[in-house]
Amino acid sequence: MKHMHTLKWQILRLMVLGWFLPLTAAILLFLLVVAGRIDTQSMRIITTSMENAAKISVLRISDCVDASKDASYLPNIKDSYNEYIKSGDRGKLYNNVTVFLAEQYKYNPCFDMTVLIFTDDPENLYYTGNTTGRGSVSRIRYFKDSARSIVLEKSKDLDTRTEFFSSDGHVYMIRNLMKRNFEPYAVLVMELNPEKVFESLKSVWAYKGMSIFYGEELLYSEGDTGISTLPVGDGKNDVFMTVSDTEDVVCCSQKTDNGVFDYVISYDASLVNIERRSVSITFWVLIVFLIPLIILVLYFFHKKINIPIKSLTDASKQIASGKYGVTAPLPKADSGEIADLTRNFNHMSVKLSEQFNKIFTEEIALRDANIHALQSQINPHFLNNTLEIINWEARINGQEKVSSMIEALSTMMSATMDRNRQSLISLEEEMEYVQAYLYIIKCRYQDKFTFTEDIDPSLMYVKVPRLIIQPVVENAVEYSSCEDGSRHVTLKIEGSCDQDHVDMKISIINPGVPSKEDMDKITGLLTDDMDIKPLEERSTRIGIRNVHRRLRIIYGSESGLSIRSDGNGNTISTIFVKK
Repeated sequence: MKHMHTLKWQILRLMVLGWFLPLTAAILLFLLVVAGRIDTQSMRIITTSMENAAKISVLRISDCVDASKDASYLPNIKDSYNEYIKSGDRGKLYNNVTVFLAEQYKYNPCFDMTVLIFTDDPENLYYTGNTTGRGSVSRIRYFKDSARSIVLEKSKDLDTRTEFFSSDGHVYMIRNLMKRNFEPYAVLVMELNPEKVFESLKSVWAYKGMSIFYGEELLYSEGDTGISTLPVGDGKNDVFMTVSDTEDVVCCSQKTDNGVFDYVISYDASLVNIERRSVSITFWVLIVFLIPLIILVLYFFHKKINIPIKSLTDASKQIASGKYGVTAPLPKADSGEIADLTRNFNHMSVKLSEQFNKIFTEEIALRDANIHALQSQINPHFLNNTLEIINWEARINGQEKVSSMIEALSTMMSATMDRNRQSLISLEEEMEYVQAYLYIIKCRYQDKFTFTEDIDPSLMYVKVPRLIIQPVVENAVEYSSCEDGSRHVTLKIEGSCDQDHVDMKISIINPGVPSKEDMDKITGLLTDDMDIKPLEERSTRIGIRNVHRRLRIIYGSESGLSIRSDGNGNTISTIFVKK
């Protein structure tokens, strides 16, 4: 009896119980008592097909909206625009943007044309047309002459919403591309292909023509209809039938995240009468072909669905038993959902095998890395304990200055070891590490080194990454130079802090200007695509590179380190902390 629960028998039972028997009973009932209700049934068919067609159209509109979001979520346009702001190379901006628009939208049949307008330069258009030829030169010319001004006006109050409007038969969808502060920097305009987007509405039974309204304004019309105003329903049903402008129409209202779309379809009422006369003959013909049709459907399901699914089931059992990489045979027709499912299953099986081997290899590597990390922890603690012994020995022998220098060095080592595992510390604690370093430097250079600071007290409790100031101060001390051989460094910290928002600038100023060769190296250190080899660079240069990279990773591209000359013989190193 187990075979009675297979997919083939379930389909057979479903067709007999859910299709053959109910349909036979419905035909007999129809012939006996339902002849007078054909009109009602026909109206129901119209309203049902109307509702389904409207839902399909809304789904296609939603697909268009989702496709338009790629311009915001993918970084191509924003990165190209930011690069243009820095370089001023408009040709490169035009090439990057148009290539992106073509890749994303040129082959989408729902769009006749896609246009991008930067708000600071509305005269220049970046666009692409559809490969079908509908995105012609006349469309972009019409857009420039008539629709561009409307788009720019609507985009002012658009915020992050998506808006639809029409102009002389052209249907447009617009949305703003936003910066991080939610200010628009560009407007994306897409001219929809109504024949594709609203194609499902033509499937409404007895269809003659259509009118689509968006926010009670006519968006698009086609076919044998003169409807220019939205019919008013009873407010109870989303789908209703009425007479508008001497036309028999069926209306459907669909609410979406992007507004309300009202669909009005005019239909041929005379077909209802024809249907009344032909329905009896049609159903008798259907009953004759019903049994062979069931046989054909069963054969189709067995060959196209049951056999491939059984192959997939057998392959999945092998995978469950640990035989990774097992594949199922592809159906003879190398297309369709079952073929796609089989291909995806085989691909998943192969990937699963590869991932299993990869995870096994990574686990071994992780184990070795953990052992190495535990071993490497011994060295810093050993050095710290050794410093404590040397410090006590210095105190016993009255070497207070040496003891103080050791304590300062121990403070700096504690900062680098990060025993408490705190990625962010207060600015006050960060300055303690700076003062510990400065104490050692003052002991080294004596009166030839001076340090001044100007710090806003309100910023001392702001959380910053550990050791972002000391490496930059160390770099300033190393390259500080005066004619008399003295060294001087000035530290200035200013900015604002409001709850979770911080905008702080830390400036370290020292006399002397790096050579052109050194400045080129510094510039290279502060770029995002340069790898530093520790054996080839000084520790100070590695330190400023480390500070810059950590700030970028934690806070983003607006934070980081810059080093420049002020034109008066001084070098200014500026740390920006923005979040």
